[in-house]
Amino acid sequence: MRTDAAEVLDSAIPVLAKDRGASMQVIATRAGISRATLTRLFPTRQVLVRAMAEKILDDCDRILTEAESPGAAMDAVLGLLIREYQPFAQLWNLVYVEPDATGEPLARSEEIFTRIVSLLVTGQDAGVLRRDMPGVWLASTFCGLAETAWELTLEGHMGARQVPGFLEVVLLNGLGAG
Repeated sequence: MRTDAAEVLDSAIPVLAKDRGASMQVIATRAGISRATLTRLFPTRQVLVRAMAEKILDDCDRILTEAESPGAAMDAVLGLLIREYQPFAQLWNLVYVEPDATGEPLARSEEIFTRIVSLLVTGQDAGVLRRDMPGVWLASTFCGLAETAWELTLEGHMGARQVPGFLEVVLLNGLGAG
């Protein structure tokens, strides 16, 4: 049985993504733990949702920090974002959808989104991404496609290993500079 908070969050995030009204009992059952274990780790649903949002934002921050490394080639940056798409899908799916439940993380999610926009504008400036679309549109497209792909894997319509190829083809063929 899973008792580590990080493992429980990894299991609970997809549950809440598919069923936003899921009770603590439903989340615990689908995560493969008892309700008592869940409430020991996260005493209320609000605490659980806040912890989920913080984990997602921490994961996005970690990936973006790596992507923002000085001198990183834009192809490598895009490859990293595509390979590590899942926290960005979760950001779009959970953090933006339940801002009242997450409170403080909403401001942090806006900062994360601004960093995604900045990276993609850098890609435009480098001639890798289309220049005729606003950076916000490119970032929204990336996050939206990531969310769609993640949901398709949760529903069994796409294999997890297919997602990076799907994202690369759709993003670069639809957003590529030329």
